Amino acid sequence: MRVHIQTTIKKLSLAVLGFFSMQAFAEAPKTWDVLFGAEGQGEYSAAKIEGSIRMGKYTHYKQVQPVSFKVKDSLFAFAVAGNITVPAEKIEKENFYNKCQETKEAWISYFSNIRPFGPDSLITEIAGVDLACGDELYVVDKMKIKFDNPQAQAYWEEKFEGRRKYQREKLVEFRKEEQEHRALIRDKVSMFTDPRDGQVYRTIKVEGREWFAQNVNYNVEGHSWCYEDKDSYCMRSGRLYDLEGARKACPEGWHLPRDREWQDMLTGLTQCYDGVDKCGRFAEKLKANTGWQGGGGTDEYGFTVFSSGYRKLIGKSTVRYEDMGEYAGFWSAQNGRNETIYLWAMGRMSDQMVRQLVPSNAKNNGYSVRCINGN
Repeated sequence: MRVHIQTTIKKLSLAVLGFFSMQAFAEAPKTWDVLFGAEGQGEYSAAKIEGSIRMGKYTHYKQVQPVSFKVKDSLFAFAVAGNITVPAEKIEKENFYNKCQETKEAWISYFSNIRPFGPDSLITEIAGVDLACGDELYVVDKMKIKFDNPQAQAYWEEKFEGRRKYQREKLVEFRKEEQEHRALIRDKVSMFTDPRDGQVYRTIKVEGREWFAQNVNYNVEGHSWCYEDKDSYCMRSGRLYDLEGARKACPEGWHLPRDREWQDMLTGLTQCYDGVDKCGRFAEKLKANTGWQGGGGTDEYGFTVFSSGYRKLIGKSTVRYEDMGEYAGFWSAQNGRNETIYLWAMGRMSDQMVRQLVPSNAKNNGYSVRCINGN
């Protein structure tokens, strides 16, 4: 999915997770394409990596890892070489290399000027590339690009390679600040291992209640799916569940949050008691820094909401996946005997989280799940 950037990344604030603080990066541009003097014209989307990812598999000085891989997906066909910065501890303890090889996905910042090069129609104006490893992104620094098509390569060298080098370097700084911010948040959370399949989830506490800080990725057979049936989306954004699957997604000792518990989470984080539609930029503070059109939100609380899209069932058998990069929706359980079901959702065009009534004919659609501790 390739979509125009219309969200903005505001300055990060203090008081992350309510119990530690950090300095926000100052005067951040509204979107990455501001750095190129083209606000609103840039795009940011995922693309497949073909073959293996090559890494130096060592650390030195600034924890730099040499990396190279080939992007091959629709209008992209080029090889990338450069460096990514990864803490040595992560490489030693978190099976880092295998995560990257399993994910095989890049997130590309680009301008969608599709040009014909002989038999190929390609995008050549690449502003930056981030490598996905599990649910984390690492910007490629000192980036070198080689297109499969020789004509496209000649065009890149003439028009963009040297002329936009300064802006690409600034984009790397911008991405690193986003990714370092997220890493600081991750260091302050707790971890929970699901005994059913061994998957590990980050958790945060809000007003004494413990929440998953990642979407659930437990396979409820016949009632859960990866977006577009691609495993890489499950690794970052979790699975999409129908209502029946959502009720079975959480491990023992945890449960699908009730509608009231979602509301309590909102007021606990914001200390705003005026209603979900009057609590300022709540969704912006929940959104992940990346994975949304243009970059996402501030992830101020460590809740790290990626845009997971949703799965729509049309009729009895037609399935359509929609709005990756634009939307995230979460199931809630009913309060007591009340059979009314609500989604808690956010979109790319709004910095507020909204509460949506789920009609009876939409309970077979697929949305994301978070879990809350306690029975």
